[in-house]
Amino acid sequence: MRPVPVAALCAGVFVFGAAGPAFAQQLAAHLPSTSPPAPAARRTLQAVRIADLPPVIDGRLDDAIWLQADAATDFTEYEPAAGEPSDQRTEARVLYDDGAIYVGMRGFDTAPDSIVGQLARRDENPYSDWLIVGFDSYFDRRTAFIFGVNPAGARIDSFMYDDGSESDSWDPVWEVKTSRDSLGWAAEFRIPLSQLRFSGTESGVRTWGVQFHRKIARTNERSFWAPMPRDGNGVVSRFGDLHGLAGLRPPRHIEVLPYSVSSVTTNPPGVVNDPFHQDFNWRGSFGADFKYGVSSHLTLTGTLNPDFGQVEADPSVVNLSAYETFLREQRPFFVEGADIFNFALGIGDGELGNESLFYSRRIGRTPQGGAPDEAEFASLPAATTIVGAAKLSGKTASGWSLGVLEALTAAERTPYVTDAGARGAVTVEPWTNYAMARVARDFDEGRTAFGAIATATNRRREDDLSFLHDAAYTAGLNARHRWRGGDYEVSGWVAGSHVRGDTAAIARTQRSAARYFQRPDADHTTYDPGRTSLAGWAGGAQLGKAGGGRWRWIVALNAKSPGFEANDMGFQSNADRAVQAAWVGYQHNEPTRRLNRWSLNVNQWQGWTFGGENVMRGGNVNGGLQLRSFWGMNAGVNHELARWSVSALRGGAAVRAPASSNVWANLYSDTRRPVRGWLGFGYAAEHQTDGHSWWVSPELMVRAGARTHFSIAPALDRNRAAWQYVTRPSVDGADRYVFAALDQTTLSITARVNYTFTPALSLQYYAQPFVSAGDYHGFMELRDPRGRTHADRFMSLDGAQLEYDDADAGYSVDADRNGTAEYGFDDPDFTVRELRSNAVLRWEYRPGSTLYLVWSRGHGLSDGSGRLRPGRDLGDLLGGAGTNVLLVKLTYWLGV
Repeated sequence: MRPVPVAALCAGVFVFGAAGPAFAQQLAAHLPSTSPPAPAARRTLQAVRIADLPPVIDGRLDDAIWLQADAATDFTEYEPAAGEPSDQRTEARVLYDDGAIYVGMRGFDTAPDSIVGQLARRDENPYSDWLIVGFDSYFDRRTAFIFGVNPAGARIDSFMYDDGSESDSWDPVWEVKTSRDSLGWAAEFRIPLSQLRFSGTESGVRTWGVQFHRKIARTNERSFWAPMPRDGNGVVSRFGDLHGLAGLRPPRHIEVLPYSVSSVTTNPPGVVNDPFHQDFNWRGSFGADFKYGVSSHLTLTGTLNPDFGQVEADPSVVNLSAYETFLREQRPFFVEGADIFNFALGIGDGELGNESLFYSRRIGRTPQGGAPDEAEFASLPAATTIVGAAKLSGKTASGWSLGVLEALTAAERTPYVTDAGARGAVTVEPWTNYAMARVARDFDEGRTAFGAIATATNRRREDDLSFLHDAAYTAGLNARHRWRGGDYEVSGWVAGSHVRGDTAAIARTQRSAARYFQRPDADHTTYDPGRTSLAGWAGGAQLGKAGGGRWRWIVALNAKSPGFEANDMGFQSNADRAVQAAWVGYQHNEPTRRLNRWSLNVNQWQGWTFGGENVMRGGNVNGGLQLRSFWGMNAGVNHELARWSVSALRGGAAVRAPASSNVWANLYSDTRRPVRGWLGFGYAAEHQTDGHSWWVSPELMVRAGARTHFSIAPALDRNRAAWQYVTRPSVDGADRYVFAALDQTTLSITARVNYTFTPALSLQYYAQPFVSAGDYHGFMELRDPRGRTHADRFMSLDGAQLEYDDADAGYSVDADRNGTAEYGFDDPDFTVRELRSNAVLRWEYRPGSTLYLVWSRGHGLSDGSGRLRPGRDLGDLLGGAGTNVLLVKLTYWLGV
């Protein structure tokens, strides 16, 4: 039991200060979106057109053309001394020609020997000095293209949207070089116009937004050319203006990235007589990604037969709840540009915060079908084949943002053999088409905006898969408005859904954990097994003060009707839910004698089903501080009042859930040090029962020289659940519900090692051994789901009622003590051991072209002992015979 699952409903999103992606951590960290500042406060810079030869990109800034350009100077600190002139002088100049934008930046330094330059992979953002430039080439005060470099030549690049949100998945092709001398260090950028997006024709002079940023690692100073006040809001809207861009013609650019991949897999010994087992197998394939500038505003991106073998493995998890586990998207094609397709359904950043109309992990998902019951052996594919996918995205000069996505996945067949030797095959995933469109429009320099979205999932009907929807559609509208300089904001959204299919599919949807229409005490829903379609709606609204002064507050509402269903292309845990939440926070960002900053927040939430059942109600107090030494902490305490659990019986009546409380804290050390640490811990307890949990998760991060970074993060969770669901047997046509006390211990160790040979050549290793053991005991039957106490709700099964059979590894239950067992169930004890690891050698041997050499190892063991023995378990994982994959992937960038 983690300490903040419910409190995160409000605390996560509503507490400004969460860490963001690369440039957001430096240029825009912790600043919410807003409207632009007053024009009188905006800085300006003149760009110079190159009349003859462009500068040589060597980082030295010794070409005479640089002296013809005006210099952006007088940088202002953002931290630690907000609003003060920077301690070190910085200059930036901009040149351009018909093909590229050139930026020259010099960071003067009175102690050049103290300049920090750490080698790292692209977008890794290590501890280092940095010089960064951002261009608002749409000139909409909302979006920007970001480019940065450190003294060692490590690069970061990202796309900023909505005046402060950011994605570092954008990887343009550009050049930069750096140099050091007695004055400090310098960087010389060449950014092809084909990698930017802007409007206009060759005639006329246009203006872009521009920002320059410098970070000095040893003092933790961050300074900007266009000032960024600590108590202000917005990022791109505060950029300065870059004038004098004449005769630029947006290029119609084509990029093709063909790839080839070969892999060799060795498998551990299989089950005797398994006809599908192979000790060794080879696979090879080809494919391509492409980009085409359809217009100056829109880009078409596509992939054919994609392969994501270089992507890091998902973390291990044991999920004992009724709900699906959310997994982060890591596949490059779907990560890049994902911001424009986002349409959030949830609230906060906990489990509900992940809900969205678009969840790209649905595309290429693990097949949803399985081998028939009579199969003794089967060959199940790990993922569905993506035949191809394409995205059209961009933003027009009039302020319209557009995103269209189309993807096709192939049918997957699973061959099997029965115990009698008969062979067969079944379809485990049908041919499926995924499509969606997203549009949004900004008005009044971003103060007002609205958008719309539509998604469609269509499957080819398969008799083997009648439980899947034939078609699923969703649509939504959203809008927001900001006033008083962007300090206040009101926003809202509505969405609808419609799914159709065989009666088996719609019956399954009605019975799913999101809604449980079959609940006997749910008078507001009706379970109809004959239905062939289901429709619903959802909506949300939020009002808040996001800037101006030290006080912030937000109130929010969120609701989903019982019939709302978005899981075919989105991610949704709950329907039949209405939630109200509120947050108020105080932030003190000005340094004091002992502190750099501190904050305090209070949250409140409650939620009901559409039948009026109170399913959540609680509150949270949390805060954080950072010392002048740059050590810091944040901590909180949560309390959840007694409520109704509509999922505890997996479709049975709602059960009264007792109140619970938890406390948590995170401590971190000075990030400037070569050895730094983080420690998280917490404790939770359920009132009325002996249910409780605690967890501790330290992390050690080490910079071993300029090339090597490694971290190790062990985590230990100890959870005692007082009433864990086990099974639901049927006796004489009536359901019985069996629960137990569960003692679960989970141990994991996440290790990462990065070694960077050059900015273009790096080696990265990731490993996570994971062990989780659960011991069920103290079995009980549900007595009265509405009982006031735990003893009223559950009846313990004693030794005379419960008998264990070693041969069958299961229990038989004689609840009425008449000498005859009414039902039985398998022993639920478990021990799960998994190892997931991969090593990736990445070489960008020419701009945009990459060679990957990947070794991955996976090993999984499980038994029913219910015991965790760390030495034995970890030794079995590290020394056992797992599955090893050696993969070579080569991409070659072609730009036309």
